[in-house]
Amino acid sequence: MNLHKDTQEQPLWAVLVSSFDDNCDLWPIFFHFLFKHWPDVPTPVYLVTNYRTYDDPRVVSLCVGKDVSWGETMTRALAKIPSKHVWMLLEDFFLTQPIQTARIDRIVRAWDAMGGKYLETGRQSDVGEIVPGTDFRHIPAENPQAGINSAFYECAFLGALAQPGWSLWQGNSQLKKLNMASHPDLYYLREGVTPMIQFVEAVKGKFWKPVAMDFLKETAVPPDLKWRPFPPQGQDVISKYTRSFHKRRMEWRKKRDERRFASGLVPSVVCPLGR
Repeated sequence: MNLHKDTQEQPLWAVLVSSFDDNCDLWPIFFHFLFKHWPDVPTPVYLVTNYRTYDDPRVVSLCVGKDVSWGETMTRALAKIPSKHVWMLLEDFFLTQPIQTARIDRIVRAWDAMGGKYLETGRQSDVGEIVPGTDFRHIPAENPQAGINSAFYECAFLGALAQPGWSLWQGNSQLKKLNMASHPDLYYLREGVTPMIQFVEAVKGKFWKPVAMDFLKETAVPPDLKWRPFPPQGQDVISKYTRSFHKRRMEWRKKRDERRFASGLVPSVVCPLGR
């Protein structure tokens, strides 16, 4: 049963994976853990891309074209999603624990009934006014937790944060301002309640984080270290130079691929692990 489907015209919620082509090495790993820990995830799962597509019938690749700005990309993607709300995840959030679809659906329906615009799913707190008879708390100005991260959004609300031309940081800054102004429709779950999602955040500054490398080793999932290196972490001259060299190389690759696609080459297809 598809729990998130309300009408043929507009499902209540859908999963949206925010990404872009240069992070395509993360897609097979992300979806490996997503489908492992959430086998009955409401489908399709929407993946934001530029030109590349992911070869899985459960995933719809939203090819939005050239990377102009985060706001422009998100605006184009949201226009293709027929749901009232989206649970936006980032492509480097590798799930570590099962997600219970029925529970998520109950939470989202209760949040929607309150007129919620934003529901933080990665952090919890006991600071903020509690909604009587529920596990929800308003996110207060004295404990600002709202950020463009793992969260549920009303699509119209996310669209207002993703103004064409805005960067991710501008959208995040606007959300923080609303939080600091005690916007009434921003929520999270109180502490003591089972988290909605648990994951390893795998990437920082283009490179693999040490915690991600440990996690992938433990789960026997090999990363593509040629596409995304794991350079030295130190602050010595050699470590800094190595990271700088890899960043320049990765930026050159991104620009090269953009030129190839602009020249009319067929977009490449990214396959799941093991294929």
